[in-house]
Amino acid sequence: MESVDPAEVGKKKNFATLKAEIIDTGLCTRCGGCVGVCPDDALEIGDVLGDSLPQQKGDCNDCGLCHTACSGGEVIFPQLNEQVFGQQPKNMLLGQYENIFVGHASEGGVRSQGASGGVVTAVLCHLLATGEVDGAIVLGMDEAEPWKSEVRIARTPAEVQAAAQSKYSLSPVNTIFRELDDLPGRFAYVGLPCQVHSLRKLQAAGHPAACKITHVIGSYCGTILQFDAVRSFLRNNGVRDIEQITDLQYRAGEWPGQMQVTLKSGEVIALKKFYANYLIPFFMVDRCKLCTDLANEFADIACGDAWAPVYEERGLGWSLVMGRTKKGAALLESMAAQGKLSLNPLEEESAVSMHSHMLDFKKRGAFLRMERRQKRGLPVPEYGFKPNDIPRERRIFEAVLGSIFWLCSLGVSRWLVEHFPVKITGQLFEQARLAWKRLTRTTKRKGLGHTSFTVVDNKRDKS
Repeated sequence: MESVDPAEVGKKKNFATLKAEIIDTGLCTRCGGCVGVCPDDALEIGDVLGDSLPQQKGDCNDCGLCHTACSGGEVIFPQLNEQVFGQQPKNMLLGQYENIFVGHASEGGVRSQGASGGVVTAVLCHLLATGEVDGAIVLGMDEAEPWKSEVRIARTPAEVQAAAQSKYSLSPVNTIFRELDDLPGRFAYVGLPCQVHSLRKLQAAGHPAACKITHVIGSYCGTILQFDAVRSFLRNNGVRDIEQITDLQYRAGEWPGQMQVTLKSGEVIALKKFYANYLIPFFMVDRCKLCTDLANEFADIACGDAWAPVYEERGLGWSLVMGRTKKGAALLESMAAQGKLSLNPLEEESAVSMHSHMLDFKKRGAFLRMERRQKRGLPVPEYGFKPNDIPRERRIFEAVLGSIFWLCSLGVSRWLVEHFPVKITGQLFEQARLAWKRLTRTTKRKGLGHTSFTVVDNKRDKS
């Protein structure tokens, strides 16, 4: 590989510039887009069970495609809204939509196997069965190394179902674009918000592989975890070798599911989802704290858990489903009419209420965290919009939350939580979470639904 003159960094749209401006400054989302579109196969994802960052393995020819694909530094929401929908959203918390439902897949097996209501699986199976797509880009688990997630192209409903459920560790899905280059046909795609941002930017640029994707299914995403979360969970249960894993599921069993690891010995280690959430503050990826998109705003169809007591008490699995584009909305209505989906219309206010804490985390908290970074002289992502006003109480709350995140990120904190009985930790975390929600409910919700936003045109500081 060629050595890079530091004076040239910033002048060329090459990987050296991307590394200096995005990766080395902590802005990389690990979407995998830069690796997937590099025409020279010069990039790869390094340490897939670690930081999972792109790195250079061959000569870079300065084509600039890695910058086009990047979702870490600049994703201009107003521009993408015009590109995808031809208009700006009326609700800036949820993004543009045509219809909203709460429901689930009609087929019981699909519903129970999914992370929530099985809607994503049902939609992909329908698209394949009807011939509307030739393949579906999904995230499964590696058969040879079942602790690793693996992006793949499913060609049959059975292959789609084999990849069901969410995977909560870093998984650079958009590396699959390299494989799409040589494949004919139309494809459906499932991705997180940052991955969809990269895809939509590439489609706007007319990238051939990205333009083969005709249906974009997006999952809600609050934060993603480092794989160290799995390692810590295992060590807490006396397992120090990940190669003992024969099966890893993050949402196994009946909704809302449980983190479940099966070992070669036959032992099954499991902890219900809300208890396993204790791992989040200790192992969340820092870049997620700067993301402003919870509800996958640029998908054709967006799905998330229907977090409301009326559904949680019923169990079985329920999804909040948004048809964002006209194509996505029509697909949902058609599948419901055919009896493939069971969907009930949901009011906008209820959709906000179901995820109000995380919408606040993204639409107000992220901007406060960016303010703090800028005060420290660090670059921040550019989204093309910002909230007009954030109440003083919310700012104080963010300062407290930031202190908690900092404390949990310390090595000593991770060591302590790893050496405390995991089930007790989970129970304590769940009790603390519920108490925290009650305590902060007013602060986090106050004014959230009336938050106004301004379109901005300032470029990210690249100095």
